[in-house]
Amino acid sequence: MAANVVGIGLLAVVSSWLMCGAARCESGDRLDRSRLSETFSEEFDGPLSWCSDDCHGERWRTKYFHSGDSPMSRGLGVSSASEVAMDPKYLSLGINPFKIKDGVLAVEVRPADAATQQAVRRAWPPWYKGERLAPRFTSGLLTTQFSFKQLYGYFEARVKVPRLTGGWPAFWLLGPEGTYNEIDIFEILTGLPHVHRFGQHWGRFGRDKNMAEIGEAKGSDLSDDFHVYGALWTEREIVYYRDDLEVGRFTNKDLHEPMYIILSIGMDGSWNTQLDLHSSPSGSGDMLIDFVRAYRVN
Repeated sequence: MAANVVGIGLLAVVSSWLMCGAARCESGDRLDRSRLSETFSEEFDGPLSWCSDDCHGERWRTKYFHSGDSPMSRGLGVSSASEVAMDPKYLSLGINPFKIKDGVLAVEVRPADAATQQAVRRAWPPWYKGERLAPRFTSGLLTTQFSFKQLYGYFEARVKVPRLTGGWPAFWLLGPEGTYNEIDIFEILTGLPHVHRFGQHWGRFGRDKNMAEIGEAKGSDLSDDFHVYGALWTEREIVYYRDDLEVGRFTNKDLHEPMYIILSIGMDGSWNTQLDLHSSPSGSGDMLIDFVRAYRVN
């Protein structure tokens, strides 16, 4: 998901591929859970603990760290994204993309109405010299930037992605400001729901290009059901899993600083555009999240 945050200097090396069906992969080991000790758990069994800027111990932040108060901090326009990540307080619009029912969080994507478009266009700050974009969609994102970071370990989420052309749901880890450091546990372009992409980015702003390794596991339609997506991050390598079965692994190139968790769903964006997966103006859908957990490895 690095292109949605920085959008420059990307070098992608596609070097991992597996065929995975609904219940098994043709190759890959099963995750050994016997050595995992839980360090973070969100089960969505109660009200969502969230904040935007005025944060005082809440678990989830509803915007990115970058771009101050501009709509870019909520995804709009970054890497050609057409959505804006909302929360109930943003611009006093009262739009809540987060709904919890029976222990499952729905992150809603909906077409943006005229009032929302006008309010977001007015929200661009005076220092911004680019086009004052208006969103085509409202959406949501959650990060543990202020509540939880961890160096190495196993990270997982049980997620059902929506049936929605032009969507870009993702579960990923992001490193310190000033770096490209990122682990993409899953990225799914919902117009290609049978492709689970994963990978790593590394490097430092002003010194390195945004280096990347990206792999994919192809198989059944991932929007049909929930799947548990995970990554085992160690000093030496990163191993990616779906439903506890390995789907790919890379040598850890230079990811040795704590990262925090992000769950997001974008619309359009450069990757969808390159593949001609354009969203319908009436596009809507829900990214469903059953749980998010992190572990240390004993």
